Formats: sequence, C-alpha cells, structure tokens
Amino acid sequence: MSIGYVDDPAPDVTELRISPADQRWSIVIGAFAGLAVGLLLPLIWRFLADLEWIPFHGPLEFIMSMKVTGVAIVRPIGLATVGAGALAVWAFSQPSLTISDAEVVVRKGDTRRVIRRDQVAGVYLSKGSTVVIESAEGRKLFDDEIEGAKKTAGPAFTSHGYPWEGQPVISPSHRPLDQQDVIDRGGHRHDQPDKPQ
Repeated sequence: MSIGYVDDPAPDVTELRISPADQRWSIVIGAFAGLAVGLLLPLIWRFLADLEWIPFHGPLEFIMSMKVTGVAIVRPIGLATVGAGALAVWAFSQPSLTISDAEVVVRKGDTRRVIRRDQVAGVYLSKGSTVVIESAEGRKLFDDEIEGAKKTAGPAFTSHGYPWEGQPVISPSHRPLDQQDVIDRGGHRHDQPDKPQ
C-alpha cells in the first residue's frame, strides 16, 4: 500500500485519510487471500484434520468431507468473497481528518465530529500511524490510526498552524530539528543549553 493520502480539495483544507487506491488494493488483497485459502485448503486439511484445537474445526470438517464437485469451485469463490468483504469493511471504516486553520473535522463511518482549533494544545503520533490530538488539560480529543499518517500528518497539521509534537517536520518553512532544540506544547522552538558531561 502507498504511504497514505493527503487530499487538498480546497486551498485552505487538507484531508488526511486512506487513499481510494489503497481502499481498492485492500479489497483485491482480501479477495486473493481468500481465494488462496480456498484453493490450498484441501492440501492443508490433510495435515490439520486430526487437530481438534483448530478454530471452526467442525464446519471445516463438514465442508472438507463433501465429495461434490461443485464444492471445489464454490469454496475458493466463497472465501474470496469473504476476504474481499472483510477488507472492504476495514478500508471504508477508516477515519479521516479534514484539517483547516479553524478546526479539524473527524469522520468515521457515519459519525462526524468537529474539534475547534482553540481546543487543540498538541498533536503527535503514537504507536506508528496513530494520530493523537490533545487538549490543554491533557484530554485526548482524537486517538486513532490514520493510514499513512507517519509521513503525512506532521506537514498536514503544521501547514495549518497546529502545534506538532511528533517527529521532526522537514519542509521549506521549517528547518530540521537539531539535538539542541526543544519544542514546547505551544509548538515554539527553544534552544536547550548543553548538558554538562
């Protein structure tokens, strides 16, 4: 999958979300994984038939005991459909952030929530691509994974003036952070004096 998707539908708005191409690829990958399991299941079942601890052992045993020719065709197609459906649900339920100078609009499924700019004290990454937006009181206003946020969230938020506490932002308007730099919760850079050795 690509590194993420930053869409700029208007000059003053940045959208951070999984890309439509990544959504399509997710569905294709799910379909191929289901198809592969459906095709390889008879070969694998020879080794797994005696293991009672396997999840869904009873239904699998029933399906594998059927000697109907059509099952050999329906099984891979059915599992491809299940795989595609499962990853489609995942891909289309991913949250999106629409970032402007005044607010961040959070959308997940049919839910829409607005976080005003004056509520935001800091934005950072936690655990890979999980974007966290915090209030001045330390309350997490948003804490969810955004596909590709590791590379795109910093520039998306700083371009609208939000205090970014994540990884160093390298853009034409910002110099890379030195080891001597400290960024406070308001997003201001301060030089840190050398520590005694």
